[in-house]
Amino acid sequence: MIEKYFINQAYNKVELEEFFAKKLSKAGFNKVEIVKTPVATKVVIYVARPGLAIGYSGKNIKFLNNKMESKFKLKNPHIEVKGIEMPEYDVKYRVDSIINGLEKGTNWRLVAYRGIKDLYTLPLMGFELLIKGKLMAKGGRKQKYRVASGYMKKVGAQLHLVKEGKGTAYTKAGAIGITLRLIPPNTIFPDKISKDDIYNAANKLYKEMTDIEQKAVEKIDKEFVKEEKELNQQDA
Repeated sequence: MIEKYFINQAYNKVELEEFFAKKLSKAGFNKVEIVKTPVATKVVIYVARPGLAIGYSGKNIKFLNNKMESKFKLKNPHIEVKGIEMPEYDVKYRVDSIINGLEKGTNWRLVAYRGIKDLYTLPLMGFELLIKGKLMAKGGRKQKYRVASGYMKKVGAQLHLVKEGKGTAYTKAGAIGITLRLIPPNTIFPDKISKDDIYNAANKLYKEMTDIEQKAVEKIDKEFVKEEKELNQQDA
């Protein structure tokens, strides 16, 4: 059945993403896209550090290509590595870096300090880092550690403007959950826009217009002023 086909395709993609997330964690794996053609299967991998993903003389690419054929049964796979835009603002990459540090056995305070120090160097509008779980030795109680700075949106439809990443580190002491939220610079929230911002944006756009476009705008403005006067006279 066609439903079963699409379910299997989605399941295979999830397995593929988990495989790349494990093998390319140091390279900052972000996502994978699969494009099937009659000749080959194109696998596009997005990472924060393309050099690490490719490896010396393409060693990693050759290894991944072989795995695509043997483990995932992809016909004639062709892997392409692409760098993500602004990796410093990629929450998944930063969460994975914290997870890698914790799972290596590094003290959680040191890992958190490094992550927070990097965030403070960026011109962010705000960020929030939450670490909770078995932070102490085995047998200890669960603890919660939170660091926040700047402005952070918590509720509302504008939450899609906040970048959020989550992950779990499995250490000897137990599981530790990591949540990172950040707002990149120049993010515009509708409820934070002033009249001056709207006027400046409109004025800037007007200056970039051609003469014909400016005349059309001026005509609309005159009609708007005329209609507004007529309405005011009716109200009076």
